[in-house]
Amino acid sequence: MTAMKRLFIEHLTPGLMTNVFFIYCSLALSSLHAENKGVSSPISIGNRRELFVDNWIIEDLQNAQRRLHHPVAREITIVHDQPWEGNVCYYHTVFRDNDLYRMYYRGAHSGSRTSHPKSIDHEVVCYAESNDGIHWEKPNLGLHLFQGSKQNNIVWTGPGTHNFVPFKDSNPNCDPQFPYKAVGATHEGLYIFQSADGIHWSLIKEHPVITEGRFDSQNLAFYDVFRGRYVAFQRGFKNGVRTVMTATSADFLDWSDPEFIHFNDSRNEHLYTNQTIPYYRAPHILLSFPKRFIPERNPTLHLHKGVSDIILMSSRDGKTFDRWGEAFLRPGLQKERWVNRNNFVAWGIPETESERSGTSKEMSFYSMEGYYTGDDSRMRRYTLRPDGFVSVTAPLSGGTLTTKPFTFSVPHPNHPRTLNDQRPFPIQVERDSPIHGNASLYFIRPSYLTFEETSNLGSQVTLAVTLRDVPPGVRRLFSTYDGGTTVPHELFFDINSGGVIGNNGLFSVRFNYNGVQVGASYERIGNWSSEVDSNAVHHVAATWNNGRISLYFDGHQVAKGGVEGSGDLHFRTGNLRFGEDYPPTSVENEPFLGVADDLLVLRQALSEQQIAEIAQSSMSADAISLSHGGIHLSMETFGFPLADHLADDGHQKTSSPGMSRPGEVELLVNFSTSAAGSIRCEILDLDGAPVPGFSLTDCDSLYGDSLEQAMSWQGNRELKPLAGQVIRLRFELQDADLFSLRFSR
Repeated sequence: MTAMKRLFIEHLTPGLMTNVFFIYCSLALSSLHAENKGVSSPISIGNRRELFVDNWIIEDLQNAQRRLHHPVAREITIVHDQPWEGNVCYYHTVFRDNDLYRMYYRGAHSGSRTSHPKSIDHEVVCYAESNDGIHWEKPNLGLHLFQGSKQNNIVWTGPGTHNFVPFKDSNPNCDPQFPYKAVGATHEGLYIFQSADGIHWSLIKEHPVITEGRFDSQNLAFYDVFRGRYVAFQRGFKNGVRTVMTATSADFLDWSDPEFIHFNDSRNEHLYTNQTIPYYRAPHILLSFPKRFIPERNPTLHLHKGVSDIILMSSRDGKTFDRWGEAFLRPGLQKERWVNRNNFVAWGIPETESERSGTSKEMSFYSMEGYYTGDDSRMRRYTLRPDGFVSVTAPLSGGTLTTKPFTFSVPHPNHPRTLNDQRPFPIQVERDSPIHGNASLYFIRPSYLTFEETSNLGSQVTLAVTLRDVPPGVRRLFSTYDGGTTVPHELFFDINSGGVIGNNGLFSVRFNYNGVQVGASYERIGNWSSEVDSNAVHHVAATWNNGRISLYFDGHQVAKGGVEGSGDLHFRTGNLRFGEDYPPTSVENEPFLGVADDLLVLRQALSEQQIAEIAQSSMSADAISLSHGGIHLSMETFGFPLADHLADDGHQKTSSPGMSRPGEVELLVNFSTSAAGSIRCEILDLDGAPVPGFSLTDCDSLYGDSLEQAMSWQGNRELKPLAGQVIRLRFELQDADLFSLRFSR
């Protein structure tokens, strides 16, 4: 105990000491509670995209794990077959510069050469370019002599040709005359260069700016926008192996003394290159793709021993790196890739268009093969989905990911909306011209709603909906039918606003359960489709009373029938749907299209008078059915258009794969599932309880494959009210991969 503490305690009165002790215990318990909850210092992620390359945002995984993914081999993208190139072209750099892709590499050859016998023992810097990052050209630049001719793509022949590495300077204070910078090394150290156009280069200083380290590798530098400084990564030796050193600079001219980077493990392995780069979709995360070198292995009995693969590392400060032990890129089946110094990947991860029809952009990597073998070397392109380095994955039986506590912020109003969300959803909330009140549902394309906990509705049921702008054609309203031969415990309730359906083409409205069918003739109802009047509003309803069926149109009974004593409406396929049948029926089979409002699934058979009342006034639906269980969707709860207004049996959930309302702040995820898989998410408060409206049962399941899709809760995607609050996310994954998340628009 310090003297100050002792003096303080000696002067406390007994009562004051009791109070102090109570305060101390309270603070200690609060601290322990915060520590146990992990909320002592919640993470702030703003609107940044967070990947799972490390555990930075992960608090807990249950029956789930992080999985390393691997690039897929594509075509040979460039062959180094010119006299000034050869079989040891190396240290490639690739980056996108507006609409142009640029590639720089060393032109060199080792050993005898059949194709160009005199072109050996040279080192020059070469340049190639591409419009798509896939098909590359070597422009005839006419700048430097090689064997008496300037007809080549050589851009530099001075100091640093062994490992010349350019970059486009992203420093906002960069001299606009020289937007391109480069580093290159000799045995003396690291030199720096500049260029106005990326083609014509000059030294910035006549002497090296970094001299501590080993420079016989691809040393690199770039401006770190997130940290506001230039950083360099170079080779060093430590504990008998090649490893990585780093230095920083405010102006690219004067550099700090290099320091060795640190790892999250104790492995002592050769890292031949490092390839550290800010990830272009999340620049606060540095990714590295070192060439791991195993010098004693020589499966091909080549003159030069050693084999290599590529591993993945990541860092959030540029000094400490998380390192995966498993290879990110293996040598594979090609024998030549098991030769010394093959499998190296170029520095840079450009985004390219996918050559597969119907798919989106992908990341391209360029990897060396043919080094030391034959006359020429070449680069093969590999691809990976954006953010696709590591996922959190779980089996079909299910698993969970819980994040650490964090806060997020509202994006700037000018921040663009994600491209995926610029497409119209099949179901939209219509607020400009709703049928009733403030909102309706507009089924623009085929989709459906699912009413949860409705697989058994009981012996008394009312199904009703208000409609507008329904095009002619068979339109499924309520259904548990799977499209085959009608079997017991299947239901369909459908319409044709401009024609006939069923029973040899007599009906306009039809109800069928257990194969018992009741219909209202087209002659009685007539053409009420959007072709007649797109603004006309109509009400359609059906009641089930122990087997007795009544159909209503605009509040009037138009048909009745059924089998007395048939008991409950209960369904073998599951819960009741609106808009389409169950699989294997296609969602585009006989879909509902148009505007719908006041959907009612009531566990009571209303009378004709009551049906007339709710057809005339949407307000009557709640008044009539407040004491009965069921679901009433009026779309009047802002942000929650699928909110149930009947509270007697609890507010039941309605879900839809095709409905979502954009928000100013949304949770966007990059994910992939199997056909049977899914992803759901609940938002937890500081105490670990679900935030009302954002529980797991509220969450609309995601399935499919998307680089960026918004999660929704009962159709609501708006998370702006939660901005700045400390929350956790708890994902439920079933045969699914989650690659990244962010809060944006």
